[in-house]
Amino acid sequence: MDADVVDRLQSSGAAKVFVILKAKADLSGAPALKDWTARGWFVVNRLKATAEATQGGVRALLAARGLEAKPFWIVNAVLATADAATIDVLAARPEVARIRLHRTVPVPPTIRGEAGSPGSAPEWGIVNIRADDVWADFGTRGAGITVANIDTGVQYTHAALDTQYRGRKADGSFNHNYDWWDPSEICGNPSSAPCDNNGHGTHTMGTMVGEDGANQIGVAPAAKWIAAKGCESNSCSDFALLSSGEWILAPTKINGSAPRAGKRPHIVNNSWGTPAGGDDFYQSTVQAWVASGIFPQFSNGNSGPGCGTVGAPGSYPESYGSGAYDISNAIASFSSRGPSPFGSIIKPNISAPGVNVRSSWNNGSYLAISGTSMASPHVAGTVALIWSAVPSLRRDIAGTRPILDSTAVDTSGTCGGTTGNNNTWGEGRLDAYAAVDLANG
Repeated sequence: MDADVVDRLQSSGAAKVFVILKAKADLSGAPALKDWTARGWFVVNRLKATAEATQGGVRALLAARGLEAKPFWIVNAVLATADAATIDVLAARPEVARIRLHRTVPVPPTIRGEAGSPGSAPEWGIVNIRADDVWADFGTRGAGITVANIDTGVQYTHAALDTQYRGRKADGSFNHNYDWWDPSEICGNPSSAPCDNNGHGTHTMGTMVGEDGANQIGVAPAAKWIAAKGCESNSCSDFALLSSGEWILAPTKINGSAPRAGKRPHIVNNSWGTPAGGDDFYQSTVQAWVASGIFPQFSNGNSGPGCGTVGAPGSYPESYGSGAYDISNAIASFSSRGPSPFGSIIKPNISAPGVNVRSSWNNGSYLAISGTSMASPHVAGTVALIWSAVPSLRRDIAGTRPILDSTAVDTSGTCGGTTGNNNTWGEGRLDAYAAVDLANG
C-alpha cells in the first residue's frame, strides 16, 4: 500500500484508490502480426483476457460490500472508493500487487508570448526542423497518417484544424464516433462533440497538423487527427488518462460502445506528465501502445534546469521524450533534464522547438506559448512525415527511433552524457528533413 494511501485513510477514513493486480498480459507476439487491425486486436484481447481472469476476486469483494468498481484492462487495475478496512483486505489478497491513490496531475504550465501575425512563411519551429523543406523536396506532408493527442481537447471547428479532423466527412458534416473521446463528459453529458475548455490541446494539435492558408503552424498538415480528453481542464485525472489510453488502443463510438482497434492512431502525442519521474503507473499503457505499433511521443517536463528533473511518463524507456529549445537554438531553462530514474537512461531522447511557439488556440485565434508541451508535437509531426513518406516504417517504432536519433543535430549539454547524447538535449536538435531523407534511403 502506497504511503499516500495510508495518509489519506488516516486523515479521512476512506480513499479513492487503484487496486493493481500482479498479472500482466504477454504482448510479445504482437509485432509479428503485419495486419494493422489484427495486431491491434491481439493487444486489446490479451489485455482484456488477463484482466478478466484476474480481477474477479477484487471486483466480487467490492460488490459484496456495496462499493462501485471501475475496472481497467490496460493496467489490470480496479478503481474504487473504499474505507480503511476494505482497503486493508484488498491489500492482503495474494493477486494484488499494489494499492495506489487516484491522483490528478496539472496540465503543464505554459508561458504565454505574443499571438503574432500570420506571414507567408511557416512558423519558426517548422523552418527550424526543416519540415517545410520536406514538403517541398519530398512532396510529403503527412498524408495517410492519423495522429492523436491526449490533452485538454481540441476546438475541432478551428480554421487550421477542421479539414484535418478525421471526423469531418466529405460533405463538410461531422461524425465524431471513433474520433473523439471525453471520459469525464466535460464537453456535455453525454459528450457529443469535441471541445477544449483550456486551449492547451488545441495548441498541441495545431503544431502537429494545423494549417490555414497563411497560418502554416503544423509539421504534417496533410495528416488526420483524433483526440481523447484526458485532461478535464487545468488538470488530468488518472481516471481520464487511463480511459483515454484504452480508447487510443481501440477507439469507440462517443458513447464508449463498439470498439474498433483498426481505427487507432499511428502516433499519440502526450504533452502532460507528473514531476515525479519515477512514477511507473502509466508504463503498462505505453508498453501496450508500443506493442500495437503506436508511436508514444511525450514531453519531458518543465521542471528544469536542474539535473534529474525529467517527469513521467516521458522518463520511461518506452516513451520518446522531447526537451525544448528556442529560436536561437538555446535550450530552454525550464526544459527538464535527465537522467531518468528508470535505469539512469538518457532523457530527453531529443529536443525540438518549444519557446514562443505560435499555434491554434481554443477561441479560433492563434497564440504563442512556451513549454516542452510545445516541443513534443514537433516530434510527433515529424514521425508522421517519416511514416507518410515510407509506409514500410509504419508501426516499426524500433526502426523509427534510431532514424530520429541519428539525424538529430548534436548539441553539448550538462547533467551527464556526451555531445552526441546527453541529459540536456538527448540526441540533439530535431531535424525532420534529415530524418525523412535517411528513411527514404
